[in-house]
Amino acid sequence: MKRFTVAAAMTLFIVAIGSAQQIGFKGIGGGVGFTSISFSSGGSSESLSGLSLSGQAYLGDVAQNIGLYPEVVYWSASKDLGAGVDWSVGDFAINANARYNLNAQGNVKPYVGAGLGVNFLSTTVKMSVPFFGTMDVTGSATRLGINVLGGAEYSMGGNLSVIADARYVIASDFNHFMIRAGVMYALK
Repeated sequence: MKRFTVAAAMTLFIVAIGSAQQIGFKGIGGGVGFTSISFSSGGSSESLSGLSLSGQAYLGDVAQNIGLYPEVVYWSASKDLGAGVDWSVGDFAINANARYNLNAQGNVKPYVGAGLGVNFLSTTVKMSVPFFGTMDVTGSATRLGINVLGGAEYSMGGNLSVIADARYVIASDFNHFMIRAGVMYALK
């Protein structure tokens, strides 16, 4: 219920901005990437890495050279901790990012951006226990995140663009770095 309430609130926020600024679906795309997560708890820290998948929309500009790009991102990572213990972490994030285009002319458009997101994290520890077999211990958490990103969009001509960016997500004890490549299709 908590996840639904947060997702509904973010959707209402985006719709409210859209109705005030004549915003609408102007592009849609997706991408794949590499994610590295740093996790700290009780003075110790671990790092994991894995793949990510994302879907993104372009809703138009809210000011000159500032576009609104909501997205959903899923990534998962796992690590063998030894002694029959495996650890995996997954994140489903709903983000509302704004990008500032540094150069609006030409085929290559570099940008910087920032945004807010809701990260629905899950973690599983699988361990082999003598005489009992395999045990799974699972947990979940919801974290608000701050996204800081930079990248470039290259127009392939027509309605298709290629995007490459890097971002750092500050989400309390689940901070992560992501490199992503994808495509954006302009809806005209």
